[in-house]
Amino acid sequence: MSEVELRISDDDRERAAAVLHTAVGEGRLTWSEHDERLEAVYSARTASQLAPQLADLPGGAATGIVPAARATTTRPAMTSRLTSPDAAAGEPLRVMLGKVARRPDVSSGRVEVEAVLGAVILDLRELPAHVVVDVVANSLLGKIEVHVSPGTRLVDAGTAALGKRSLVERRSARGVLPRPDAPTVRLSGHSVLGHVRVHVG
Repeated sequence: MSEVELRISDDDRERAAAVLHTAVGEGRLTWSEHDERLEAVYSARTASQLAPQLADLPGGAATGIVPAARATTTRPAMTSRLTSPDAAAGEPLRVMLGKVARRPDVSSGRVEVEAVLGAVILDLRELPAHVVVDVVANSLLGKIEVHVSPGTRLVDAGTAALGKRSLVERRSARGVLPRPDAPTVRLSGHSVLGHVRVHVG
């Protein structure tokens, strides 16, 4: 009798998705590759279906799904900038023809980003209780992703012209309601032929 392969868990999928988010922020994946692999990750049922999406990326072995020997092969990095958490704290972040990943300083209560033919990833997960952060996200032929923890209170007052605004919830985040002390992220700004997307989880 052939051995039955065990199914993976939601946590396995979330760890794999985190590897993809890091890879696109570092320029190892294009946005189209990121979206294609992310879809495959969330539809995967077994480790053998999930492993190919991570095999050529750093951090794939850390998920426990990809053997370490296979995870050492990496693609040449594309032009990108990865800022440290406290770099240019409080200053507007403007990106043109590049990619930036940042965990911004939220002490001022305001984060302003602008992507022109580029991409920005903002990590706003694990915000302190009761904090309110205003995110002004403007995109012109660019892409802005905002990542928040499950239970974060979201208010989206932004607009789009020939662009797109969307919300993606991981399975583990579905049905999680904000607590009274939950942090609040208020999203505004305008997207023209671009995409502003919020990831929950």
